[in-house]
Amino acid sequence: MRPSIKRHIFQQFFALSLLTIVALIGLLEILTDDLEESMVALELESEQAHYLSMVSDVPQHWVTATTLAAFVPTNTEDFSELPALFQGLPAPFSGEIETANEDYWVNISLTPGGVLYLAKGTYLFEQREKVFLFGIMVIGILFITVSFVLTQLSARRIIKPLTALTEEISNIDPRHRTMRVSESYYDQELYSIATTFNTYINTMEAYVKREQMLIGMASHELRTPIAVISGALDVLDQHGSMSDKDRKTLLRIRDACSEMHANVEAILILARKQSSPQQASQILLSKSIQSVVEERISAHPHDQHRIAIVPGEIDHDLVGDASLIRMLLRNLIQNALEHTQGKVTLKQNKQGLMISDEGIGLPENARLQLSWRITPPSGQKMESGLGLYIVTLICERLGWRIGFDDQAEKGTHLQLYVISKPAA
Repeated sequence: MRPSIKRHIFQQFFALSLLTIVALIGLLEILTDDLEESMVALELESEQAHYLSMVSDVPQHWVTATTLAAFVPTNTEDFSELPALFQGLPAPFSGEIETANEDYWVNISLTPGGVLYLAKGTYLFEQREKVFLFGIMVIGILFITVSFVLTQLSARRIIKPLTALTEEISNIDPRHRTMRVSESYYDQELYSIATTFNTYINTMEAYVKREQMLIGMASHELRTPIAVISGALDVLDQHGSMSDKDRKTLLRIRDACSEMHANVEAILILARKQSSPQQASQILLSKSIQSVVEERISAHPHDQHRIAIVPGEIDHDLVGDASLIRMLLRNLIQNALEHTQGKVTLKQNKQGLMISDEGIGLPENARLQLSWRITPPSGQKMESGLGLYIVTLICERLGWRIGFDDQAEKGTHLQLYVISKPAA
């Protein structure tokens, strides 16, 4: 399944929000540490001034709740009361010392009278820092939650007009030529898409109208010469002065004329966008099959023993254009007879009609053509004649489809799937 634009927008916005939060928390952490060091330095400076005002010529040390201090005069050899925290540290010194109980910021400075040791406990600062960081984390979680909700709403709001345009386009029925998408979009990009799509539809409609008009005019114009040829053949046949060889030639011409007439009639019907209600009728599939077979035998008596109609387990009750149904059956039966010298069997089943022959099988290009939907795929050519292409168009019009029995060892077994009238 393809990811949606809405998902991409949400991911981008939410990722940006998370990066912003992480960067903000990191910056606040740096600022907090810097502020803590500055505050400790100021307090140490103040404490240092305070203790320097109390020093004398003898060693001293002071202990308060948050401070350790000591003063060792110059030339003092030993000061046993020097707090352990300061022992072993060089003078001068400034830095943070960690102990088992508490952390101290230690500052050891040289004065004119001796060495002043000063340590400030950072417990209160660390507690304030923890509270501050906890507050930052709470704010960060709230910010992430708000960002998630706002990102969802924003992505939905951004994608909503595009979704509406997509639904409009998908709801356009090609049979309704007046349908267009709305152009009342506020965003310039969506407005451009809508207007471009409508322009494309208008251009295609004009093209289709022109093609249908051309097909219709050409088909009507072909009827006259076909009628003339058919009449001339009747006149020649009535003279009775032709040899058997000439009669065979005349029969071939008549077959070609009949096929051309049937194709022209099919093109005329298919050129119309849809069948009118007057053309829809209720008909049994068996009657259509019988009518087409009788018509074929009448024109080709030698095919009488090649076509077998096998009684089926069901007789489909169809609703549709009877002429289209007969054209479809006529082309399928004719195609089967052309691809075999043996028998062609017609049998109804639950799906529709099975047409079987004893030939070498339907060529692959013909199979591909029967599987097309309206138009050939890109790069494919129509190589199996107009008859099979008309079959695909009629099936599309009726909502039927064609399948093949690939398990058969010999011949072609073509399954016509029909849509029957629902039982009362």
